[in-house]
This record gives sequence, C-alpha cells and structure tokens, in this order.
Amino acid sequence: MDSNVSRRKFLGGIIAIPTLAALGAPLAAVGQYVYPPDSLLQPPAPKKIGTLAELKPMEALRFDYNDIPCMAIKVKDQVIAYTLKCTHLGCTVDVPKGSLEGKKLVCPCHGGEFSPEGINVGGPPPKPLVRLAVEVKENGDIIVKEGAA
Repeated sequence: MDSNVSRRKFLGGIIAIPTLAALGAPLAAVGQYVYPPDSLLQPPAPKKIGTLAELKPMEALRFDYNDIPCMAIKVKDQVIAYTLKCTHLGCTVDVPKGSLEGKKLVCPCHGGEFSPEGINVGGPPPKPLVRLAVEVKENGDIIVKEGAA
C-alpha cells in the first residue's frame, strides 16, 4: 500500500470537500419537492373548524389543517375552505381583516392575487388556491375533511 499522497491528489481532495458541501444545500432544497414532508403524504383526520353561527358572510375563518395555514369563508349559502399556500411558490397568502367583499388576498412574495373564493386573479400564480372538502353538520358544525372539494 502506497502511503505517499501526491500533491495533485491532496489538492484535489481539499477542493472536493467544500465543493460537495456547497452542492449539498441546493440538493436538499430540491429534495423537499421530490420527497415532500410526511405531513403532505399522510391523510389528515377530519377537523371541526367552527360553526355556522361563528362564520359571518364573506369573513375569513383561519385555521391550520395538517400543519398548513387555511381559511374558510361563507359565500352566499355555501361554505368553502382552501389552503393559504400560494400556487406559485408556496408562500402563505395574506388575508385582510374584516369583510372580504370586493377585496383580494395577496401573496407577499411575488404579488399574486386571489379572490375571496381562492381563484387566482392576478400575478404569477398558475392556478387557484387548493380547495378542501367541507361538510356542514345538522348542528352547524363545520368539518374539513380529507381531499379536495
């Protein structure tokens, strides 16, 4: 076994270590999209988010579902719910306080705009916010369930 390491091999090793370290961060970032966190893969349990009496027309009811920020809103006689993750790059969309009548939800990252119903109306988002399945019980409880609406 040769214990003498040439200068070329030594310098190659010295250069390889920081190069591999520098490549690690971007690879880790790409990895989160290729292999999403378990919370996105596990089917979440149904969750009570409030009652019809608490939900005023066109006002947001914010909640977390499966560790993802979401909101529900009563539009006419229908309750809809969706995630607040922008469909452009996944930033959390800002929700104005009070009535959302005539207002837009805005993504602070790149200015994406959504209607109160979660429909993309401006900026770079390619599609509406992800809708969630909602069930309103006879007693008025609002339940968010697994799957999209």
